[in-house]
Amino acid sequence: MITDQLSTRKKTLSTFTALACASLLCATAHAQQASGEKAAGKASEVSQQPNRATKRAALEEVVVTARRREESLQTAPVAVSALTGDDMRQRGITNTGELAKSVPSLEISQGRASQIYIRGVGQRSGFARVDPTVGVYLDDLFIPRSDSQLLDTVDIENVQVLRGPQGTLFGKNTTGGAMVLTLAKPGDTQEGYVDLTLGSLGAQTLRAAWTQPVTDDLSVRFAINNRRRDGFTEDVVSGQKGGSVDRLSGLFQTRWLASDSVTVDTLLFLSDRDDTLEHNNCRINNDQALFLEGLYVMWPGDTDPSQPTAYRENCEANSEERLGDLKSNTGAYPNLNWDQQQAMIGATVEWLYSPDHQIKGVFGARKAEKGALVTSDQDGGPGNWSESHNHGDSEQKSLSAELQFSGGFFDERLRYTGGLFYMLEENFEPFTLVSGFGGLDLKTIGELGAGQVPTRPTPGGTVPFVGAVTGNPIQQNEFDLTNNTLAAYVQSSFDITPMLELTLGLRWTSENRESNLVLTQADTTAIENRMRSAGLVGACLGPELPGVCQSNVPWAADPVGQISALFPDANGDGIDDFPMNDSPFLDQSKEKTFSKVTPMASLSYTIPGLGDGFLSSVTLYTTYSDGFKSGFFEPRVEDGLQQVEPEEVKNLEFGYKIEALERSLRINGAIYTMEFTNQQLIQVQTDSAENLAVVFDNAGNSEIEGTEVEVQWMPSANMLVNFSASYNDYTFTEFSDRDLLQASLGNNVVVDRTDEPFPVSPETTVSLGVQYTWDTTVGSFTPRIDASYKSEIYLGLDRGSFEAYERNKELAGDDAKTLVDLRFSWSSLDYRTSVAAFVKNATDERYLPGAASVGSSLGTFFSFYGEPRTYGVELRYEY
Repeated sequence: MITDQLSTRKKTLSTFTALACASLLCATAHAQQASGEKAAGKASEVSQQPNRATKRAALEEVVVTARRREESLQTAPVAVSALTGDDMRQRGITNTGELAKSVPSLEISQGRASQIYIRGVGQRSGFARVDPTVGVYLDDLFIPRSDSQLLDTVDIENVQVLRGPQGTLFGKNTTGGAMVLTLAKPGDTQEGYVDLTLGSLGAQTLRAAWTQPVTDDLSVRFAINNRRRDGFTEDVVSGQKGGSVDRLSGLFQTRWLASDSVTVDTLLFLSDRDDTLEHNNCRINNDQALFLEGLYVMWPGDTDPSQPTAYRENCEANSEERLGDLKSNTGAYPNLNWDQQQAMIGATVEWLYSPDHQIKGVFGARKAEKGALVTSDQDGGPGNWSESHNHGDSEQKSLSAELQFSGGFFDERLRYTGGLFYMLEENFEPFTLVSGFGGLDLKTIGELGAGQVPTRPTPGGTVPFVGAVTGNPIQQNEFDLTNNTLAAYVQSSFDITPMLELTLGLRWTSENRESNLVLTQADTTAIENRMRSAGLVGACLGPELPGVCQSNVPWAADPVGQISALFPDANGDGIDDFPMNDSPFLDQSKEKTFSKVTPMASLSYTIPGLGDGFLSSVTLYTTYSDGFKSGFFEPRVEDGLQQVEPEEVKNLEFGYKIEALERSLRINGAIYTMEFTNQQLIQVQTDSAENLAVVFDNAGNSEIEGTEVEVQWMPSANMLVNFSASYNDYTFTEFSDRDLLQASLGNNVVVDRTDEPFPVSPETTVSLGVQYTWDTTVGSFTPRIDASYKSEIYLGLDRGSFEAYERNKELAGDDAKTLVDLRFSWSSLDYRTSVAAFVKNATDERYLPGAASVGSSLGTFFSFYGEPRTYGVELRYEY
């Protein structure tokens, strides 16, 4: 239970103590270097830059909106990281995905299923039926689907990353946290900027924005971001370049001061993405996987069932060892074009109907379309043997409305925020699972029929049988998904004393999920007839094993390869052209409403009587919060839609926020323990017909214990140091699964998986950034270095992957990595003109931003590398 976790593990406590003490000792050692005067007044939101104009060595105040109202970062009892647009530009952050290099406990996997993880809480699929665990908000508008959450930082004023479940205030309940992006707004003066970047790999980026007052009460702002870059991986067969970027996005905003008390903001956001995803490489990680020697399956090219080699050779044909660095071989038609268009409109009306109270209405609509795409190449090589595709256009539509009430009583001693939230989502998602043809020897079929683990066939084999590896060679699914979300929430803070604040919050959420699944399979009768007309098969095994037939071709003549050649990919979409049934195998609808009440409570204390000496301010807080993510319906091959239960997180957190050394040093940190119930994880399972499928299911329960620290230090007016670190200890307390080999024999053997690590979640992250500015008569020169470290990451999906990981981390994971970015910039005396030269990934580190290991069934680890070393020049002019 959550109360039992207050005695945090010694390992976590020691790490926390080391991080906090290291920060404090660093500050003490340099205390005599700190000089300056007290920072006066309120700075711009989320600003962290030194004020060189007054030469003071003091950090400016940071104002955040993590509790839906403006307040100082140093008194807000929330674990939040905040960066301005200027901060991100100085660190070379051009996409929200790069925030993981600076923000503690944040991990972002990219590629076909871009996902955000906070404190180990995340999920590995971009499917529309699965809600993201981290909510992303653009000017209070919720972006509901993960494939649209990682935005280029076009005209961003600031970004705030809230860690831990945000179960009260934010419109869509989340278990991991929230990322809140705020756009630069139209003002009452004519101003803007032009930002041009040229770099390696043919990189060209143009960013520009312009504010134009129309009347005294109406202003408009235009912004554009056009980013292009060639790919850095190459497919040796098709010649396609992977990892290319071609994105165009535009913003149009208006701000109307309708009266002294009413402000109306609108936005129109359009984006067009035509990227090419990075190419995979493949590695065999388990010789005893079902598709290798677990069942002695024969594949196209195999000629001896006692020595099946084709599956391994297919994978190794796409291995880095064989092809070289950043090369791949995924077949003649890789189908890696990420073609997506998105349009979003929003309107926000704020009415300050009294000096102490206001009402805000936020209204939004979004539409997105994404083209066909291979979502996973499970066999890992050029063969179309085991793959998943979005075989057509996916469509997403949503409407949202939120009404917020906020204000204060008793001279702001009591403050409140409450509201109602509604969202309607309609999604259409086509999905095809290809398993292709395989072969089994008569001896193996006899052993399987008797429920025995197959033994190695005799050399040369006996009688070959050929057919679909998993029941049917192709399964085409089409989903129509309708989600209705309704929520009511309230959160209130009361100053018990001027220094002691109590905050209580409550949220009721109701999620109605309606799913319709249409499953169409290949026409096994037509397949059998085509094989017979070619003279390749004789008798077939009948309705229990449709499409599985005795081959007239002996093993030595490659019967699986000859039969597979009857069904080529004639239209070049990456999917072999099997004859399909006219009517669906399954047409099923299910509906369910998932409801939950999530509370939160926080108590914070600000130590009184501190000035601008060694300690300037200290705030301590403790918070309890609940998070909830809706359940949904998951297709499980021929069993149709199966219900996945909601996941829940209970979080208990102790935090501290310190300013010291005449406000030149800021240390913020937290130690926390979380109880994770019904965790939704991808697993490899079977349906009742023993068809294999990669599906979502509730893994069980787990615990997360960890600590974070962020440090900002100005040892002088011209120098700035940023440091962050996190340590998270992840433990499954309940996690059981079926043994896949035994499941294929019809036996239910349970495997305990509680000793496995969390996927896609490094235990330790560290980042360090240092910059120094020289002011001269011709402008300011600023060199900066940023380094980020992440410990090793486990990337497996099943038990076989974990066993491979235990043997060799490279078979199912990514090694620890350190990425180094360099930047040298010049700014004119009026700060309007700047030029910067930069290098990203200066050490040319190889790392895996996206990968999956499936060891029990597929026996493959398919992965791709992130961006290599790149460099360029950025020119910026502000007017």
